[in-house]
Amino acid sequence: MNIDDLLSPHIIFWFEIALCISLGVALLIYAFLAYRRLEYMERLLNKCSFVVFHAQFWDNSPRGRMMRFGAVAVAVLLPKRNLKRGVIDWQQVQEFPRSLKNLFRGIYFVIVVVFMYGIIFWLPK
Repeated sequence: MNIDDLLSPHIIFWFEIALCISLGVALLIYAFLAYRRLEYMERLLNKCSFVVFHAQFWDNSPRGRMMRFGAVAVAVLLPKRNLKRGVIDWQQVQEFPRSLKNLFRGIYFVIVVVFMYGIIFWLPK
């Protein structure tokens, strides 16, 4: 098996299909969490000024809910950076449910992989 076998159009096609499906699933999970679980997550982080500010600033429109969800994800996924800035409560972030943290990590991992694939294979063409 050589590199030409890995770069055959057939394998690239199925890899791109898998990327599209995983991106679709990640976006569906993102939308579900933003519309069904956002208030619950904001209650869990009610002492974090970063999350509270975004909850008050953005309204309940689709864009506002996505921005609020992004603020919750940033507070949970980047706790040390936000702790240095003094915008989160360390105890609340540590008590945030592990399953939701793992969902955030999975969603952002898929997004990073799709963007990297786009940069490596689609931009040079």
